[in-house]
Amino acid sequence: MDKIKDLKVWEVLKNFFKKIWTYDIIHPVCYSIIVTMIIECLNKRNLSGIWMPFTSPVIFLVNMLIIASCLSIGMMFKKRAFVYTLISVGWLGLAVTNFIVKSTRKTPFTAMDFLLIDDAVKVAPMYLTLINIVFIIVLIVAVIALLIILFRKTGKVETELSRRRFFLFGFFQSALVILFTYATIATFLLHNVMGTDFGNLSNAFQNYGFTYCFTTSVLNRGVSKDSDYSEEYVENLKETIDSTTTDEETAQETPNIIFLQLESFFDPTEINGLEVSEQVLPNFNRLQSEFTSGYLSVPVFGAGTVNTEFEVQTGMNLDDFGPGEYPYKTVLQNKVCESAAYALKNLGYTTHVVHNNDATFYTRNKVFTHLGYDTFTPIEYMDGIELTPNGNWAKDEILTEYLEKALNSTDGSDYIYTISVEGHGDYPNEYPEGYTPEITISNFPDSANQTGFEYYVNMIHDMDKFIGELTDMLSQRDEKTVLVMYGDHLPTFNLTDSDMKHNSIYETEYVMWSNFDMEKEDVDLEAYQLTAYVFERLGISEGNIFKYHQTSHNSEDYLKNLTILEYDILYGDQDIYEGESPYTATNLHYGLDTISITGTYEYDGDLYVEGTYFNDYSTVFINNKKYTTEKINDRLLKVENASVNEGDIVSVAQIDSDGTELSRVMYTVLTSTNEDALDERFLRLAA
Repeated sequence: MDKIKDLKVWEVLKNFFKKIWTYDIIHPVCYSIIVTMIIECLNKRNLSGIWMPFTSPVIFLVNMLIIASCLSIGMMFKKRAFVYTLISVGWLGLAVTNFIVKSTRKTPFTAMDFLLIDDAVKVAPMYLTLINIVFIIVLIVAVIALLIILFRKTGKVETELSRRRFFLFGFFQSALVILFTYATIATFLLHNVMGTDFGNLSNAFQNYGFTYCFTTSVLNRGVSKDSDYSEEYVENLKETIDSTTTDEETAQETPNIIFLQLESFFDPTEINGLEVSEQVLPNFNRLQSEFTSGYLSVPVFGAGTVNTEFEVQTGMNLDDFGPGEYPYKTVLQNKVCESAAYALKNLGYTTHVVHNNDATFYTRNKVFTHLGYDTFTPIEYMDGIELTPNGNWAKDEILTEYLEKALNSTDGSDYIYTISVEGHGDYPNEYPEGYTPEITISNFPDSANQTGFEYYVNMIHDMDKFIGELTDMLSQRDEKTVLVMYGDHLPTFNLTDSDMKHNSIYETEYVMWSNFDMEKEDVDLEAYQLTAYVFERLGISEGNIFKYHQTSHNSEDYLKNLTILEYDILYGDQDIYEGESPYTATNLHYGLDTISITGTYEYDGDLYVEGTYFNDYSTVFINNKKYTTEKINDRLLKVENASVNEGDIVSVAQIDSDGTELSRVMYTVLTSTNEDALDERFLRLAA
C-alpha cells in the first residue's frame, strides 16, 4: 500500500515538473531569446545581436534570463499570450527609446532618464522635427490600439484548476525562473564573468547588453555601503583630513573665485586629421600657454552637463553612484550636500550661480539651495540676450555683464559658479538662412555631420571671444580674482577614442587664469579633483571631501576611502560630522537686480506697469489673474485691454518657460491713473 502511495506521489511530481519544463517555462524562454536578439540589434545599431548567442554566449544568457524572468509573470494569468506580448512590447519600447536617444546625445537610455522627462520635453523640439514627433505619437497610438485588440482577441488558458490554484501554480513557476536568473547572475558576478564597472556607460551597454545595464540602473542607486564602513573607520579618516587647515593669513587674502563651465567646449584640433581655416580658440589657447592648464577627465560624453557640475562642486566621484544616475535628480532633491560653496562660506565668501538658461532645467532651482548658494541668476533675470544663429540658445557674451554684477554686489570675496550654454546642441546640418560661418573645416571623421560640426566650431569660436572679453573685464578690476574655465563634455557627434589625439572622448581641457601672479603648473585632473586642486593652489583647506583630496590623492586606498566618505555624507550616519551635518539649505535669492513696481497707468485702453529691471520673462498679474504681457523696455510692461481700480493688487512675476513661477513683486493701486492724469515720466518711458 505504501509503495502504491509513493508511486502516486512520484507520478504527480514527475508530471508537475514535466509540465513546468516542457510547456509553461519553455514558451517564455523561447520568446525571450527572440526579444533579446531584437533588443541587442537596436542597442548595437546593427544586426550583430542575431549572432550574440554564439559570439557572447554568457552576456546573451544573462540578458535573455532577465527578459524571461519578466515574461514568466505571464504564467500567473490565463491570457498569457497577451501578457507575454505586453511585457515584450515594454522592453522593445525601451530599446527603441535607447536607439533614438543615442542618435542625439550619444549616451544610453537608463532608468534615471524617467526623472528627466520634464527637461527632455523642453529640448525635444531642437532635436526632433514636427514629422518625427507626429510619427512617434502615431506609433504609440497604433501600438496601444493593437494591444487593446489583442487583449480582446486572446483566448484564455484552459485548465481544470480553480482561479486561486492557477495563480499559485503560476506564481511558483515564475518564482523558479526568477530565482534561477538571480542565482546565475550572482554566480557570474561573483566570479567576475559579468562586469560591474559602469564608469563608461556607453561601453558598458555595448559590452554587457541593454537589458542587463538598464535593469542595473533600476536597482542600483546612490553610493553602495562599503564593508569597512564604521564610525571608527570614518574617525580615522577624519584625523587625516583634519591634518590640514586654512591658516588665518591665507583666509584674510582670499581672492574672488569664479568657475566657468563651458557647454560642450573643447579644442577641435584635438581630433586627428581635422583641418580648420583659422585658429578656433585663440584666447583659450593663449591662456593655456600662460597659465596652469591640463586635461580634465569628465564623467559624461555628449550630454549630462549636471554630472560634471556635481563632481566639480562636491568633489564626489560619479563612478560611485548608480549607472546613469543624476544626483541632481535623486539625492540632492532633498539632501543638503557639502560643496565648494559651503566650504567657502566658512571663509566669509558670498556664493553665487550665474546661468544663461532656464532656472528649472535639471531642477537647478531646487538643487542650488542644497549646495549652499546665496544667489542664482538664471536667464529669467537677464535682459538684452542675443540668441545663437539657430535661435535655440542664449549666447555666452551676456555672462560677462552678470558676472561683473555679482562681483559688484558685495564688498567681500565672491565665489561664482557659472554655467554657459552657447555650445549646446543640436547642431544643424543646414545653416540658418542668412548665416555665413566665419571658420570652415574639412576632414571631420563623422562626414555625415560635417556641416553640423562646422556650425559647432563657429559657436565655440564665439565662446572664445566671450572668454577674451571676460578676462579683459576681470583684468581691469582691483580685486584679486581666479577664473577656472573648463568644458563639461564633448559635443554630440559620432566621435570615438581613436579619433582623439589624447585617445579619450571623456576628456576636455581646463585653464586656471588669475589677475595676479601664480606659478604655471600643468597637471591633468579628474573633474572631482579640480576644486580641491584650485583650493590647494590658493592655500585653502576647507570641506572634508576637498581636504581629503588634498591629503590623500596619492594613498593606496584613495578611491575606496573617497567612496566611504561619500556614503557617510549622503546616505550614512554622517560620522564625519559627529552625527549631524553642519550645513543647512540656503534661502536662494533670484537675480542680482531688485525688480520693483513703481506705478500703473491706463492709456488708450491698455494698462502699463512701471518699475525696474523687467525683461521678457516678466508677467503681469492683476488680483492674482495672469495676463499676457508685452515688455516695452526694462522699465515698462504693457497689458492690452486691461484696467485697474483703487485697491487692486498688481504683481509682476518671473515665469520660467515651463510655467514655474520663480519670484513675484506686488503693488497696491492707490489711485487709478487715467489718460488725463498721466505724468511726464510715463509718457517718456512709453515713447
